[in-house]
Amino acid sequence: MGIDLDWLEKHFFKQGLSDAQKSLIHDKIEVCEYAKGDVIVAQGSPGNAIYVIHSGSAYIDCHCNGENVRVGTAKPCDLVGEMSFLTEDDASATVTAKEDCIIYKLTRDAFTSLMRDNPELAYAIFAHLLTHTANVIRQMNAEKAAVQHYMAGNHF
Repeated sequence: MGIDLDWLEKHFFKQGLSDAQKSLIHDKIEVCEYAKGDVIVAQGSPGNAIYVIHSGSAYIDCHCNGENVRVGTAKPCDLVGEMSFLTEDDASATVTAKEDCIIYKLTRDAFTSLMRDNPELAYAIFAHLLTHTANVIRQMNAEKAAVQHYMAGNHF
């Protein structure tokens, strides 16, 4: 299975790519297929890659105090593994395929090489990563506010 460059241009980069950039993507990004139930990222594993969900969806679970807690679901265009990729900490959650998935994987080493080979393309990836992370934080803030509102006795 190859990389769907049209999809990446439309949904991830939101811009056209040059032939040189397309060639670099083929060299740097790995296409991974996961079956329903496969672990994509295991909590506690080294965070050395970001994963872009091309198709399918995945559960995001945190193991906390002896329990698995579902903290989210990732869908096409979403990134997973981004927090540990940015911080070099171990993965803070387990990501499991909810259904069969095709995922584009970019390792930290490949990203570092990309920064040297094509800074404009690396910037576009980093911009998407930051936008995604900001959206996750906004969603978490809204959920935290709703919980605090509820705990204060202000039921919806």
